[in-house]
Formats: sequence, C-alpha cells, structure tokens
Amino acid sequence: MNEKERRKWLWVGKIARKTLARAVDLVHEGMPVLELAEKLEDYIRNYASPAFPVNISINYVAAHYSPGINDSTVIPPGSIVKVDVGVHKDGYIADAAVSISLSSEYEELLKASFEALVKAEKTLMVGVKTGSIGAVIEEVILSYGFKPVRNLTGHKISRFNLHAGKSIPNARTMFSSKIEKDEVYAIEPFATDGAGYVVELNKGYIYRIISTRRTGDKQLDTLLRDMWRRFRKLPFSERWIAKSIGEEKAKNMLSILLKKKIIMMYPVLVEKKRGLVSQFEDTVIVTDKGALVTTRISELVKEIL
Repeated sequence: MNEKERRKWLWVGKIARKTLARAVDLVHEGMPVLELAEKLEDYIRNYASPAFPVNISINYVAAHYSPGINDSTVIPPGSIVKVDVGVHKDGYIADAAVSISLSSEYEELLKASFEALVKAEKTLMVGVKTGSIGAVIEEVILSYGFKPVRNLTGHKISRFNLHAGKSIPNARTMFSSKIEKDEVYAIEPFATDGAGYVVELNKGYIYRIISTRRTGDKQLDTLLRDMWRRFRKLPFSERWIAKSIGEEKAKNMLSILLKKKIIMMYPVLVEKKRGLVSQFEDTVIVTDKGALVTTRISELVKEIL
C-alpha cells in the first residue's frame, strides 16, 4: 500500500466517524428510523458515497436492518440502537458502528463490545492468526457476563469489496487465517445477553448484485446496468432504486431480479433468544507497527458510555 492509497483509506474513515458523531446527536426516542437513515446517508453524500445503506438495528435485531420504502418503524423508549455506516470514495471503504443506549441499564453490555474492540485492535498485528483475535474478543465479552455473537464476524475489506474473503471471528475458532501487512479489516464485536447466535428473518431491504448476465428484458437489463454503474458489488437499498424509477416499479423489478438470482437480499438478523445486542466497529489498516485505525470511534464513545 502506497502513501496515496493510505490517505484515501484514512479519509473515508474520517467521514464515517463524522457520520456516526451525527448519529449520536440525532438518535432519540420516537425518531423514525427512515428519517435517521436518510439524514445520515445524505450527510455521507456531502463528501463521498454510502458503501451500503445505513443499518439501524434495535435491541434484539443484531444487523442488516436498514429501513425499506415507507418504513414506519420508530426508535422505542429505553432501547439499544446500533448504527452501522459505510463510506466509500473511488471504492476505498470505511465501515464503522456504534451502539447508543437510551437507558443506563445497558451500559455494561455496551462496555463489553467496546472493550472487546479496543483489545482486538491491540492484538491485530502482522502474522497473528485471526482465531487469536476471536479468542481475545470472546474473553473480554465473557468477563462482563455476556456472550459474543458467534456467527457474526468482522471481515477483510478491499476496493469495492466489503467482504473480501478473510473473517475476524468474535469467538475462539479452529479455522484461522494469518493477518498480512497492508490488509484492511472491519472489526466488529457483538455482545448479547441472549444465546450468542443470530438467525435470519424472512425479510430484508438491502440488496447486492451477484451476476451481470442479461435477462432478455430491456427494462430489467437497463436497471441492472444502472445499478452496476452506481454500486458495483456494494450493497444498496430498495429506497435508492425507488427514487430513480418509483416505488412500485422498484419493488417489482427487484423481486424479479432476486428470483432470477441476479441480485441477493441480506436478511435481517436477530438474536436467537431475542437477547439484547450491542456492537462497536472500526476499520483498520494492518501495518508493521500494528493496527492503524481509520475510523477511530473511540473518540465518540465518551459521549455514549
């Protein structure tokens, strides 16, 4: 990685952190999640592009909840609100998240995932096995009396690719990869008072292109070309498509593309026993001196914990 590339990774990290700072200021009881997501996405667009739709996952919803078209969900009282944002510029990506609790009752649950993140970042060095980082995350979360969410992981990032192969587990594992210099990772410990496992709901509002083959339908192929030009392999929201072609048409055409296996849907992920879930996430570059954190969410945590 040359210095010019490193500056690009760091720049998008700064925008992600600023976006989350805005989220900390905005989140309040009764706020529509659609309003929150669109305000944060518009904020990102002032500087760059969203790398994926803003995720707003509340209480036992662990991940992948981004409001759909005309979503009426509001933030409930005393809830844990996980805000996960992605920023990209020319394919250089930052992925970061914070948990915001509207009740002091859940402070220890938030501390568990945040401290796990901090210690994982200190462990991340060239040559270290990813399983060793998972063991550190698990140890910290268990020490607080909670469980790590075992089937959610951090992930390697490359240009225009949010999940670029290697994973950073949130618990001990027999399967492990070696960390290499100049790799970029999103590290995201999830802690829960539930089962420590997530399951999929039969719904989702986030999509990604998995094939660019033609359908033979002129309208579908035109939409697909436009989506590829805008998003490539990065996830996108049905809301973004609706703004281009209308709500009903967007839903119908996305449904057809999904059935044809040209796009995929990210199902909403919920804790198996409906336990509460907290999450903190940073993006880091692996250097000879350890982890260079691009998003530095620790600068925001003093306002949260």
